[in-house]
Amino acid sequence: MKADLHIHTKYSGIGRFWKLKFPDSVEEPRNILKMAKKRNIGVIAITDHNTIRGGIETKKLEKEFDIEVIVGSEILTTEGEIIGLFLNEEIPKYLTPEETIERIKEQGGLAIAPHPYSPICKSLEDRIFDLDLDGVEVFNAYHRDGIVNNIALKKVIENYHKKPFAFIGSSDAHIARMVGNAYTLFEGNSSDDLYKAIIKKRTTFGGKPTPLYQAILWSYDIVLESEKKLIKSMLFKVDDEKINSIKFYKKILGVFGGFMYIFTPLPILSGFIGNYYLKKKAKEKLEKFLNI
Repeated sequence: MKADLHIHTKYSGIGRFWKLKFPDSVEEPRNILKMAKKRNIGVIAITDHNTIRGGIETKKLEKEFDIEVIVGSEILTTEGEIIGLFLNEEIPKYLTPEETIERIKEQGGLAIAPHPYSPICKSLEDRIFDLDLDGVEVFNAYHRDGIVNNIALKKVIENYHKKPFAFIGSSDAHIARMVGNAYTLFEGNSSDDLYKAIIKKRTTFGGKPTPLYQAILWSYDIVLESEKKLIKSMLFKVDDEKINSIKFYKKILGVFGGFMYIFTPLPILSGFIGNYYLKKKAKEKLEKFLNI
């Protein structure tokens, strides 16, 4: 069976890039499940940033779609991100990796290192070999540069005799269309079977990198949803004091900027620029890797 163990929903909170703030995802849990069903993914894990709320809300719909939902979270530690699977309690961010893993395992959960050599996400890098992790994401579909996934796979294979991990493949989906771009393969047909397969290190991975157009759609969806909320906040309960406030005029500028983004080629342009940036940073990571 296929499992996608790294998926984000609208509960993932606010992201940052340079001085910009934006929702990390605006995707509804129902849409995630629809796409998983379409792509024959039997088990999914919702791993919103520093919260299990998305997993809890999505799990309420699992019987409707006949897909098992694992409640998880992508937790920011002092040294990088760690995914906790099979969680039932929140784990705060900014603990040490050791403390985070301990809290995951106190709940009977599994600890996975996502995108361990990513140049754009907060990652553990070689610290994975010092920690009590159950699996490592050796294929992250969102990292479409063709370099950092290969570094992760090569490192994990080279050190397998000293520190074995379950091989994990995940989409790192931020919109429904990305679900199932990459996946973990395991023997069995349930989340319990997946749990046992990860513990026994009997998993593999498959899939393809996320197409560029899906990354562009993600940015488009983020801006569109942000525009809707901004306009709604301006239309309701408007009074003279509010209209004359600096904050109100900032919102007008925000709406104008959003329209400029949505109705011009800017999403496509930003997609290509982002793709170039990722490849550039990945090449720098490769040079560092080759020099070690």
